[in-house]
Parts: sequence; C-alpha cells; structure tokens
Amino acid sequence: MSTKSAPAVTPDHLRATVAAKTELGDDYEEALTDSLLERFDAQLRHRHGQPAISVIDDAVTVVVALGSIGLAVVFALVAQNLGHLGGTVATIIAWIAIAVINVAHARARGR
Repeated sequence: MSTKSAPAVTPDHLRATVAAKTELGDDYEEALTDSLLERFDAQLRHRHGQPAISVIDDAVTVVVALGSIGLAVVFALVAQNLGHLGGTVATIIAWIAIAVINVAHARARGR
C-alpha cells in the first residue's frame, strides 16, 4: 500500500460537481459523474487496500469452494451404493466436474 494518502471526498467535492454540471450542462454529466466515482473508488482502495468489489469476489470464491466440498461428499455417499465399478466411475466423473467448475471460476476471476 502506498504511503501517499488518497484525497478524501468531501461535501465540497459534491457541491463542486453539482455546480459544474449546472454550469456546463448535460453534455458533461457523464464525465463529471465518472470523475466523482473515481475519487470514491480511490478513497475506498486507500482505506481498505483493495477495491470493494473484490470482497464480493472473495465471498463467491468461498461459496464455490464450500460447494465443491459439499458436492464431493454427496457424490461419495451416492457412489457407495453403486458397487465397486459404478462407484469408481461416478467418483471419477464427479471429481472431473468439480475440477472443471473450480478451474472455470479461477479463470473467470483472473480476468
């Protein structure tokens, strides 16, 4: 994390943005809004060390991991009743499916 502090977004920033929008007109509304949102984002990153959206991504990753463990347990219990060969085949298919889901999630998160 950098030692340089992020500029705080104050009520003056909000008033200045509204005044600029009033003065410049609707043509600049998107640019002014984007600029203000970038300030908020920079302030959040500075306070928390990461964008707020990554917290949601982390929660999704935990759900995928726990769901994979749950699926593995369920498939293992079901495979017990399929006999030796059927259980082995079902277990292999289940683990391949779980691996594909986790690899797909990891690749999507890496983007």
